[in-house]
Amino acid sequence: MAKRKRGPSLDDKYLGPEPIYTSDSEFTSTNWAKGVHWYNYFYKQKDYMSTTHQFCKDVMGWDKKKIAVLKRLKDYRFMRVNKSIKMYYRGWQYPDEQITAIKNFIDEQYLVALKEKKVEDAKKADIVIISPAERTRMKVMETVYHDFDSTIVEGWLEGEFKQKFNAFNRFKAHGLKGNAINIFKNLLEIEYNNIKDAYEKNCEQAVEGYSNFTKGEKNKMIKQLEEIFVDLQRLKDSYKATRTTKVKKVKASDQQVSKLKYCAENLDAKLTSINPVAIPGKTKLYVYNCKNKKLMEYVTSSIGGFEISGTSIRNFEKESRQATLRKPDEILPMILNKTEKQIDKIWDTLTTKIDKPTGRVNADCILMRVF
Repeated sequence: MAKRKRGPSLDDKYLGPEPIYTSDSEFTSTNWAKGVHWYNYFYKQKDYMSTTHQFCKDVMGWDKKKIAVLKRLKDYRFMRVNKSIKMYYRGWQYPDEQITAIKNFIDEQYLVALKEKKVEDAKKADIVIISPAERTRMKVMETVYHDFDSTIVEGWLEGEFKQKFNAFNRFKAHGLKGNAINIFKNLLEIEYNNIKDAYEKNCEQAVEGYSNFTKGEKNKMIKQLEEIFVDLQRLKDSYKATRTTKVKKVKASDQQVSKLKYCAENLDAKLTSINPVAIPGKTKLYVYNCKNKKLMEYVTSSIGGFEISGTSIRNFEKESRQATLRKPDEILPMILNKTEKQIDKIWDTLTTKIDKPTGRVNADCILMRVF
């Protein structure tokens, strides 16, 4: 039995279809209320916004930039005019003064949007952006340099020159990374150079600045700083040893060979290429160029085997070789069927010059065999 046609839904039955108005419609307050009721039921505030923005373009003559400013506001701000504009686009005819009132309301909201943008821009201007380098410098000053100042420098002022400063442990304790080492070292070098100038009397200002210390005391201060420099070098070596080496991610075989140009089949040579996805990861590859009759043998001892980049074979070694075949019909079948050791003996029988292949593969090349 044929299925009975489904009747209208309850929504369709009691509310009817979306209203549309023509010149023959009755533009009464009752009919307007019915239309608005339909949209109240089916629409949310965001559903009106495209029509409201269209009104700004068609009726008010706004460009995209001006409408973009209006889009900064929340949808609820247009509740007062959204339904009226929707009814306008469905054919409802408003008197001129009502259209003017809608325009005036939208103009007011535009001014609100401009004001909010200025406030937002002002807040952004008040935000001070601190660079990563400056953050590291601030942390150095608050942690390890503060420790140095309160331990070593205050000791000097009190006549103590035997304090130990374990920069290695303090860096680890404060969670400082390798980029903080040079920042701290540069700060110490300023102090070190000033003391050394005073000790060697190279600078009058330095001599005057450290005149309250004896020559022996200055020598002890210099040695303390040099011990810290040695500690910082060990720290730098430690971070270097634990630095994670970025390992190049190997592409999948099908991705590697996606741009490889090769000859799928050559009827004259009676050869068919293997699927190139079999090449990555292998350690020996035989390629035959049908145009110049060169046989190429690529070998590699790389753990990852061959890689293919664009139209070239990568990771092959200097032991790879190529030669022009005078009798390809005799040699090529043996390359396809013999073992590796037997193929090595075939190379000894070739009388043409043996040189190094370039690794490039083109549309004349047959991919013969891999091991």
